[in-house]
Amino acid sequence: MKKVILVEDDSDTVGVVDIILQDAGFLVININRQLPVEEVAAIKPDLVIVDFLLPFGLGNELCAELKSHPKTKDIPVILYSANYLAPKVAEDCKADAFIPKPFDIDDFVNTVKKFAN
Repeated sequence: MKKVILVEDDSDTVGVVDIILQDAGFLVININRQLPVEEVAAIKPDLVIVDFLLPFGLGNELCAELKSHPKTKDIPVILYSANYLAPKVAEDCKADAFIPKPFDIDDFVNTVKKFAN
C-alpha cells in the first residue's frame, strides 16, 4: 500500500481527501502541524500533498525544503490550493504537480496515482 503524507489544516478537507485516497488504495498520514524534513524522511512516504496556505507557514516552503534535502529530494510533492498565485509558486518550489481547489475527484486521484509510484 502506497503511503501519502497530507499536510492540511482544514479538518473538513482532511476528511474528504482522506476518504478519497483511502478508497483509491492509499494509506494517508494526516499532518496538521509544522513538518520537519527528518520526519518525512523517517516516514518514507511515496508522496507528499501539501496545502499552500497553512497557519504554521507556507506549503511552498516545505516543498522547497523537501526538494533540496538529500533524503527527501526524490519524494514527489503535490502542492494544492485555491490561491490564484499557487500554480506559479508550485513551479518555483519545484513541486511535481499542482492541484487547484476545489478539485475534480477523478483528476485528483489520477494525479496522485501518477506521482505516487
